[in-house]
Amino acid sequence: MNICILSTDQEKDDHRLLEAARAKGHTAELYNIRDISMVLATDKPSIYWRDKDITKTFDAIIPRLNVNFTDYGTNVLQQFICSQTYVSESPAALRLGRDKLKCLQYLLARGLPFPATGIAYTPEGFRQLAKVIGMPMIIKLIESTEGTGIFLVNSVKEMDNIVRTFSQLGASYIIQRFVAEAAGTDIRAFVVGGKVVASMCRRSQDGDFRSNVALGGCSEPYQLTAAEEQMVLSATASIGMNVSGVDFVRSNDGPMLLEINVSPDFTGEQGIEKVTGVNIADAIIDFAVSQVHRFYENRYPSAQVLELQRGILCVDG
Repeated sequence: MNICILSTDQEKDDHRLLEAARAKGHTAELYNIRDISMVLATDKPSIYWRDKDITKTFDAIIPRLNVNFTDYGTNVLQQFICSQTYVSESPAALRLGRDKLKCLQYLLARGLPFPATGIAYTPEGFRQLAKVIGMPMIIKLIESTEGTGIFLVNSVKEMDNIVRTFSQLGASYIIQRFVAEAAGTDIRAFVVGGKVVASMCRRSQDGDFRSNVALGGCSEPYQLTAAEEQMVLSATASIGMNVSGVDFVRSNDGPMLLEINVSPDFTGEQGIEKVTGVNIADAIIDFAVSQVHRFYENRYPSAQVLELQRGILCVDG
C-alpha cells in the first residue's frame, strides 16, 4: 500500500509513523504540508508536492497537522477526498477538535462531564460569568495546545487583565472552573479506531497546575476504569475522530473531560509509547490500512462486476 503522512512540525512522531509503515512492507512518504499546492478544476482537480503531481499517487493519507496549519491542512485533505483518496481523518472532525468551545458543546450534547465553562462576547460579559463559575478559574485560548495559552487566575482583577489583553489581540478564549483537587495531575488516553490502546497519568514536577509533558511533566502507566474508558470513547466518537489523545482529570465529582487532542504526540522519554510500551505508530498504521480496504470496496465494484458491466464476460441466459 502507498501511504502519505502529511506532516507539519511533529518530526519525531511522524518519522515513527513512516518507519512503522515501511517496516510493515508499505511504501510510505512523509510530506510537509508547506510543500503541498492544489488546483481546483472540474475536469482535473490536482494536488502537487513541490513540482510533482501526487493526485493519484497514494492509497491513504494520514494527517498530522499542528494547530497553525488547521485551515490549510484540512483544505488539502478535502482535495484528496475529492480525488477519491482515503483520508484517515475527516476534515470536519479535525476542525471541530481544534475549536475547544464547539468540542465541549458536542460533549454537552452527549451528557459527558467536563468543568463548567463560559464564553462571552465582551470582557464585561466574562466578568458576569465569573460570578457563576467562581474563583480560581482557568482562562484558555480556544486553539491552545500543549499547555500554552492556558492561565490560572485567582481574582476578577487577574481575569480582567488577561481577558482584555486577549480581546485587544482578537483572540478567542473561554473560562473554565478550576478543578483544584486535580491540580498538576491528569490522565491521557490514546484512542485509535474506537479503542483505547494506551493510557497514562501525567504529573507536574514543579507545582505547575498544568501537567503537560511538553512543559516538563512526568508520566506513568495508568489503567482506565470501565467508566473512564466509556467516557473517553464516547467523547472521541462525539466529534468523529479516529486517532486522538483524550485528557481528563479525576475530581470530587468523578472524572471530568478537559479536551480532545486531534494530532497528539506519542514519542519522547515521557511520551505514551515509551511510558506504556505500546507501539502507537503500529496501531495507527494498522488502523489506516484496515480502513483503506473498506473504503475502496465501498466505492468501487469488484473486478468481476466491472467485467460484467463492460460486457466482457458471457452470462448464461
